[in-house]
Amino acid sequence: MERRRYALRLLYDGRQFRGFQRQPGLPTVQEAVEAGLSRLGVKTMLEVAARTDAGVSAVDQVVSFAARRALEPTALRAAINAAAPEGLICLAAAEVKGDFHARASALGRRYVYLVSRTPPAELAPWCWTLPDGRAFPGHACDAPLDLGAMRRALGYAVGEHDFTGFARPGDQRIMVRTVTGAQVLQAEPWPLTAVVLEGRGFLRAMVRNLVGTAVAVGLGLAPPELVRDLIQARGRYRGVRAPGWGLTLAAVIYPPGTLEWV
Repeated sequence: MERRRYALRLLYDGRQFRGFQRQPGLPTVQEAVEAGLSRLGVKTMLEVAARTDAGVSAVDQVVSFAARRALEPTALRAAINAAAPEGLICLAAAEVKGDFHARASALGRRYVYLVSRTPPAELAPWCWTLPDGRAFPGHACDAPLDLGAMRRALGYAVGEHDFTGFARPGDQRIMVRTVTGAQVLQAEPWPLTAVVLEGRGFLRAMVRNLVGTAVAVGLGLAPPELVRDLIQARGRYRGVRAPGWGLTLAAVIYPPGTLEWV
């Protein structure tokens, strides 16, 4: 029988999982989704738009897969949700063209990172709360973050660069990536800062390392030019890595008309 291809749109709370990719003996998003597919008699390998690390959440993750049988998208979504553990929801499903691939077909990804000194209770589990004695030992200043300095710092990351200096060592060979946008936004009325990074693709830990550096700049512990210097140096990153729980995959962008979700 001709193989058909499908896509799923997922939301998950990263606190419940040890990342997306399957790991023996550990709860992962991939394992949970594949358990749902097995209820339909489908055994397949998932393709993921953005592989998230332990603790990282998503409100718009996309996976794709091939199956040797016809699947009705509504039933497919229901089967995933019936088997899903706490913290995982399949928002939608779609049958896609034969050449669709969740990662390769994407035009870009958008991440949002939340930082605050006094986060609202409903967002605190997904927010990096400062001060953080482990990340910034001995720094207990309660002054607000310098958002202007953070914007200048992240501005150096926009464009096509070799991001070896912000990558996790040994994970990938091609280190050139294109960051298409970097924003530092202040939420109202809460004292909540959102760092928004958008690009065609990101290296493992790249977003968290960029955010960690930007927060160090915002605290006055480093100059904005540090981001530029680390990119140019292409050395091993030895700065602060922002914790995973503050990061959310907010959107995966595809060409218009690619996905017709049900």
